[in-house]
Amino acid sequence: MGVTIVEYNTHQPEIEKLIKSLDRPGDYCVHSKLVTPMPRLVVNRVGTIAFPVLESQIAALIKAAERAPYGRGPDTVLDRSVRDSWQIDRKKFRLGGAGWSGTLKTILGRVAKGLGCDSKRLEARPYKLLVYEPGGFFEPHRDTEKQVGMIGTLVVSLPTSGSGGELVVRHKGRERVIDLCGDDPGAMVFAAFYADCTHETRPVRKGHRVSLVFNLILRGSRSADAGRAPDFSSKAAELGALLRNWACDAKAGAKIVWLMDHDYSRAGLSFSTLKGTDTVAARALEAAANQAQCTFHAATLHITETGYADDYWGYNNLNDLPMEEVIDWECKLANWVAPDGSRPTYGALPLQDEELMPSGALDDADPDDKWVEEASGNEGITVEHVYRKAALVVWPKARIVQTLAAAGISKAIDYVEAKADLVREASGDRVGVMALASELIDTWDAKGKANTLHDRDGEQFRNVLSLLKRIGAADLTARFVLRNATHSYHASGNNELAVALRTVGADVAADFLPEFVRANLYEHTQSVLEFLWHLAGEHWKEGPGPWRDALGAAGAAVFKALPLVVDPPARPDLPEWRQPTPKALSEEAIGDLFSLAGRLGLDAEADNAVRLLSKHSSLASPTRAIPKALTRMRTRGAELSKSAAYRALWQTAADYLLKRSGKPPEPPRSWYIKAELGCSCKGCGQLHAFCADAQSQVAKISVARPMRDHLRAKIDVLKLDIDYATERIGRPYSLVLTKNRASYQRLLERYDDDLKHMRMLIGAAPVLGEMEHPPHQLETLRTLTNSAN
Repeated sequence: MGVTIVEYNTHQPEIEKLIKSLDRPGDYCVHSKLVTPMPRLVVNRVGTIAFPVLESQIAALIKAAERAPYGRGPDTVLDRSVRDSWQIDRKKFRLGGAGWSGTLKTILGRVAKGLGCDSKRLEARPYKLLVYEPGGFFEPHRDTEKQVGMIGTLVVSLPTSGSGGELVVRHKGRERVIDLCGDDPGAMVFAAFYADCTHETRPVRKGHRVSLVFNLILRGSRSADAGRAPDFSSKAAELGALLRNWACDAKAGAKIVWLMDHDYSRAGLSFSTLKGTDTVAARALEAAANQAQCTFHAATLHITETGYADDYWGYNNLNDLPMEEVIDWECKLANWVAPDGSRPTYGALPLQDEELMPSGALDDADPDDKWVEEASGNEGITVEHVYRKAALVVWPKARIVQTLAAAGISKAIDYVEAKADLVREASGDRVGVMALASELIDTWDAKGKANTLHDRDGEQFRNVLSLLKRIGAADLTARFVLRNATHSYHASGNNELAVALRTVGADVAADFLPEFVRANLYEHTQSVLEFLWHLAGEHWKEGPGPWRDALGAAGAAVFKALPLVVDPPARPDLPEWRQPTPKALSEEAIGDLFSLAGRLGLDAEADNAVRLLSKHSSLASPTRAIPKALTRMRTRGAELSKSAAYRALWQTAADYLLKRSGKPPEPPRSWYIKAELGCSCKGCGQLHAFCADAQSQVAKISVARPMRDHLRAKIDVLKLDIDYATERIGRPYSLVLTKNRASYQRLLERYDDDLKHMRMLIGAAPVLGEMEHPPHQLETLRTLTNSAN
């Protein structure tokens, strides 16, 4: 089977060779025969067991036992086709005797040496008493980690007559067959193996097999393990030098990911419970990482492959289907563990190409989980394989932000924010936080517009600005704003951006604002104008100086770019469906636009804008948006309504309203309805004749249902002033048509609404200077609205 989509790191053969060459004590399993005093074994409802175990006592043990289940995924099931044996729980038997503690100590000493772990920390806790009858067996399986710190299983076979029932242990393509039978009353056979080893019990051919099963626990911190690898200290320096060279040349965000030999559960992955060969590799890499200024962790590598199974003939169980073609995959590192036992919240970092070592480590891997979705329609059988493997991970400390950003810039921001919190609590390194913030900005720069695509609500952009403000990094803020705020802008970040510009000062703002306007006015018209008006309100009171100059340059850029908003030119470099389209201006945008012109003294630019909007009345409604915008400006202060542009904008709106609603709509004088049906069918001919009849208000058209549906659709699409209903009398049914005054009613409603906006204009009339006269439309508006009252 194996994983086929991983690209291994083949560029550091010296690192791989050196780690492989480390002295690695122990193996995946150990077994031995021990001549020793037997334990005193007392079983509830059976009594003290004799050795070799008598047939009568075996029968009593079976009577006191229960069928042994096995784990299948999250479930525990009984299935004698998979496991055929009996078990007695540890609470129902006791081990003792004068020599038992010494015997167990001797066994654990041999186990520790054979597995390559510290005998001072190794402990065996009774788990089950197992009895196998003739034919009894247990199919290949792996033990679950039943207790905290559990690393493996110890099986002690008690003297019993019989044959068969061999224990077969497999790991990484190796296999060991262990015969645990023996009837010598003064000797016992034992075997121990790591929990991630696949193992099975072959069928008992004759007699019985009785075994004590223990969970092997590794207690305490790993400090007691120091010096277990004879050549560890001598090669750590060499490995550190190799890591330093790699870190200098590694691309941004690169990691070295060393796949461990053994498997560990999410809860069981810790540096204190690493098994034999993994312990040595971890010690060497940790020491070398420290020398090379690299970060070092353990993590779980999750690989998910999805693909198709071409042919399922010959497979009784669909779960055995091989994946013929991989169509999608995901590789990520999660469940992070630091050497001190802490669990950093880095999230899921992607495994990138050319990071995994050693080469070919997953070539023969079996999936931890498999799911099969049967074929449906034209889709074939879909297969999903999930692999979970423990790994040791190294990356340069100086590039931790870049590394975390590979999983999304939010992870990098969270990390720097956490370090900044420590500084605020007076327990962190301010200089170090500044360096991290600088790296964060560089990382954002490197990702460019990709950040904008993944930050659609602007949250991460705001978070970076807030972080820079909190740590008081004016230079870094200036750098971030000038490099990124233009293409990373989002309306939700207006407040944070204003604070940032206040921090960096008017000179930086003068460099930034014009380009910012040019890049964002089309896409974010309203929010950009709102932002600039806010800046003008905040800094105009400071009087003449750099801020007024910066705002003046920004305002000029706005009016220069405005034609590209309401009438954008065609882009020959874009396909038709991506061509820019005119943008409508809301009342808020119009109000901010001309408020900005009044505040900045951009009279000529505002006059041009009025003429431009007059040509594009559909994009800046003179009957709705402009009266509301003028009212908005008037509430901001009378000085804004003194300009010539304000007067011209007001007159534009007044002219449109008076032209359309200078007098109330006249009621219709007949029932004639203009209708261009565009259809010559018989039903439409009858409908057209009814519409043209100025005297008739009601008509019946007797037609079949398809034609009734056709006529109803015509009435709805053309919005004819006709109500319809079906009269279900006779055959065919009749469509009863009744003319209404809906169009006239809509005109009346629009007229009332126009009067309301006329009153707005009266209230927002321009403020006059000493030599000015009121606009000529003002008295007409007053007369019209008064008469309507």
